[in-house]
Amino acid sequence: KFSEHAVPFVFANFNSTENDVRVLCHQIGHAFQGYNSFHFPALEYHFPTAEACEIHSMSLEYLTWPYMEGFFGDEADRFRRNHIDAAMRFLPYACAVDEFQHRIYEAPDAKLSERHGMWQEMEKKYLPHLDYRGMVHVSKGGFWLVQRHIYLWPFYYLDYALASTAALEFWIRSRDDGERALADYVALCKLGGSQPYLSLLDSMG
Repeated sequence: KFSEHAVPFVFANFNSTENDVRVLCHQIGHAFQGYNSFHFPALEYHFPTAEACEIHSMSLEYLTWPYMEGFFGDEADRFRRNHIDAAMRFLPYACAVDEFQHRIYEAPDAKLSERHGMWQEMEKKYLPHLDYRGMVHVSKGGFWLVQRHIYLWPFYYLDYALASTAALEFWIRSRDDGERALADYVALCKLGGSQPYLSLLDSMG
């Protein structure tokens, strides 16, 4: 059994895009956190709660920025710009998904057209820049159907936004003092799930 070796592993598929690098760094963040938390005798402490576990993965995406030339060469800065741009655009989308989930779960008998209308309200509130001209389905409010979390992991999506906010703080810290940011990150990984979300944030300042 893998658990007997106390060594995590990453299984991933790649398609030769820049996202391969983000996926690798992201999943290694989960694995590294697990590796540093295996010292806890209680299995429940090996991994933090859902709203905290993505901090480790998202943060490592930023903490590996100094090494992106090894992947992208002269295009490394372009990758970094795309990465931070995507992070900024993700936050309002995550809020839209979260509020939308509350709306649809409070109205289980709503028709599909009504759910489309609810999503259009979310887009007007959080994503007013979107332009769906020429795309019939999404212009009628159908984009929410693409988000599997709504069906498979209800109310989990906001955890990505919470974690992303903390990860962005690691990014800011790494720009001021890379060594300190990395040391703080390792210390956070060693805490595993021994503390709840807010306590983990407090422990890192």
